[in-house]
Amino acid sequence: MNPGRLLLLLGLLSATSAMQAQTRDRDQDRGRDRDRGPRVIVYDDAEYRGDRLVLYPGDSLENLSGMTFGDGGRLNDRISSIRVEGGAEVYVHADARFRGAVMRLTENARDLTGRLLPGSVSTSWNDRISSLRVEARRRDEPKADPDIIIKRAFLDLLGREPDQAGFRDYRSLIIDQGWTETMVRDNIRRGDEFRREGADRIVRRAYLDVLGREADSDGLRFYRGRVLEKNWTEGDVRDALRKSDEYRKTGGRP
Repeated sequence: MNPGRLLLLLGLLSATSAMQAQTRDRDQDRGRDRDRGPRVIVYDDAEYRGDRLVLYPGDSLENLSGMTFGDGGRLNDRISSIRVEGGAEVYVHADARFRGAVMRLTENARDLTGRLLPGSVSTSWNDRISSLRVEARRRDEPKADPDIIIKRAFLDLLGREPDQAGFRDYRSLIIDQGWTETMVRDNIRRGDEFRREGADRIVRRAYLDVLGREADSDGLRFYRGRVLEKNWTEGDVRDALRKSDEYRKTGGRP
């Protein structure tokens, strides 16, 4: 072979090897960064033992039936401990498709037999998880007093102070199940009391604030449907009223 060609070939091979090494190093660095970043590890046994599966923010498993741990063991209704690392959070559900009882974890759970299902005095989360999703937790997430969260939600959505049972039940959900204020409000909105009275109160309050008058029957019926069926907030109702011809003509003055 021509010496010049041989040198060229050796140079190309050297450059290719260097590029492959750089790519391999980058992949290893990304892997290490991912291991240090937000992630959740679920285990088959308590004390972070047994088969495991590593999950990252954005992972959403709506039905664990038919899924397996890393070593092949059945995943559905088999999780007994959970590590939460690097600023992650995980929402676990007792039923598939993110239904049923829900718990939010922002820290490790060494043994799920000590975490009872909401409202239960004997049934724990151990071997009860059928769907889950992982998110990155907000670093600046405020830590509010559970009683303040509960009182604010009841006053906004139901127009009344929470009773003793309401305080007790929602305080347990916030402290023991990791519920956020959003989760508390969503649960109240699904309740019978809100469906009977809360939606109408939201609509009437928005009409008085934005248009300066009581809601007429057609408007009450229309926006009640949006609140109950489309999950509109009071802010959504107010925004819609500000887009109305009536608001543009009167500026909210009766």
